[in-house]
Amino acid sequence: MKSPFILCAAAALLLTACDRMPGKPTLAQKWRSPDSLTGFNELYNQNCLGCHGDGQSIAGSLTLKDPLYVSLVPKETLRSVITQGVSGHNMPAFGKQNGGSLSEDQINTIVDGILAWSDKSKLPQAPVPPYAAPLGNVASGKSVFAASCASCHGQDGNGGPKAGSVVDKYYLDLVSDQYLRTIAIVGRPELGCPDFAHRNPSHPMTATEISDVVAWLTSHRVNEFDRPVSNMKAK
Repeated sequence: MKSPFILCAAAALLLTACDRMPGKPTLAQKWRSPDSLTGFNELYNQNCLGCHGDGQSIAGSLTLKDPLYVSLVPKETLRSVITQGVSGHNMPAFGKQNGGSLSEDQINTIVDGILAWSDKSKLPQAPVPPYAAPLGNVASGKSVFAASCASCHGQDGNGGPKAGSVVDKYYLDLVSDQYLRTIAIVGRPELGCPDFAHRNPSHPMTATEISDVVAWLTSHRVNEFDRPVSNMKAK
């Protein structure tokens, strides 16, 4: 007859082996309810990382871990976008009052964590254009695009030697006017797209030029019948 000690040891070994079964998630990998998340890293990784990345790898949307972006976006705007999303586009609402899963405290944690990525020593020397502004002049925007953007996207914006089209109707359907403006200012560094101060280092883009080039880009929007749509208000 086996001793109780041996039986207990065998049972403990079996329980340990079960905990190491292939495919079984670790404690860190196990699902947790949205309400249980409190730290910035876990909140960001679960809700933001998939689209905005970590600042190093290529992501579906602009990186938030960018000192220029962090210095550009107003805190209340960032909070509002996270809470309410962007209607008609791919940014969902995360606030519980808007159908999302995050509380106000959790959203505040995300906002504060993103803004903590600020690093003024890494900002361009040129004056940073404002986050939001009315659309500018379409004709002037065409000239600005030719001088500052065509070397990558082609003279007509339909794609060039280094980057794809920025006037494709499907692309313009996916992005808001404000997104276009933000990209015109901060670029997409992880994709090799420079910011407003480095597209043409001898002439950083001015606030007026940013508004003009965004107006030119949005002038390429078409409706479901492929007819031009007049410049839309920034979303």
